[in-house]
Amino acid sequence: MNCPNCGHGEAAAIGPYIGSHEIFRRMSLACCSRCELVFAQPQPSPAELADYYDHYWDGEVAVSTPSTRRYYLAQSLSRVDYLRRFGILDARPAVLDVGAGLGLFHDGLARRGFAHDYVAVETDREQLEGLRRRFGDTGAFRRLEDVPAERKFDLLALTHVLEHMDRPHDFVDGLMQRLRPGGLLFVEVPHRDYRYKALFESHLLFFNANSLGDLLGRHGKVLEVCTVGKEAAKLYVAHVHPKPDALRPLKELVKTGIALVTPDFDEKQIARYGMSSYGGDRQWLRAVVARKD
Repeated sequence: MNCPNCGHGEAAAIGPYIGSHEIFRRMSLACCSRCELVFAQPQPSPAELADYYDHYWDGEVAVSTPSTRRYYLAQSLSRVDYLRRFGILDARPAVLDVGAGLGLFHDGLARRGFAHDYVAVETDREQLEGLRRRFGDTGAFRRLEDVPAERKFDLLALTHVLEHMDRPHDFVDGLMQRLRPGGLLFVEVPHRDYRYKALFESHLLFFNANSLGDLLGRHGKVLEVCTVGKEAAKLYVAHVHPKPDALRPLKELVKTGIALVTPDFDEKQIARYGMSSYGGDRQWLRAVVARKD
């Protein structure tokens, strides 16, 4: 199989693909010798992937628990804070959130005081129903192609979606056609998470900064590709893990000189609960891409 990004035919074998669903059990991982993209091969058929993503969140009760919702909202706030300096949020942008999940990117923008017009795309049927209850039938769609072609956007948010794509160039090309002049595409993906995840499912592409920049640079002007440090682990400790979460109120009550919970509380909890192994200090990649006008 040629590289899904650059088309190069030489790739080094890395090892088996670890997945539980039957469509992922026959695959292995390879690393392109040209662009450094790590990819799964042979990839599932489009029909198999479509059926899988119809029910992507089935049984994932944790995603709607208060602590997990706080965690995902904290992620969204982090992304909004990152995007501030690009100036795209200041003039009521039209936002298309692809892979919207619970719609928390909208909530993050609202929490930070940024007025915006929001449209969501989500393939999972249960999540889509929830989005339609919030934003109406004209504010939530199952596929990108379902969004009326005449609707254009100032900001496209693509968080933890690109790694699932079997045809990444077709997908990104379709996204860029939705941008208004001066608009931006924001992308966040895991940073080669096969190195530390127990299951790779359902990621098909595993990026580093070079391969992500190479792919996106074929469709627009890459303004930045950067790594995100231990931020995700800190967010998890702060909002999800039960023991640190239960101790957190103590931190607010501690007076100077009573070191029950010290200022490096989060760092110690990350080490104690093994969170530093989840991606280490380079867990996510972020990129911002402008149209080539």
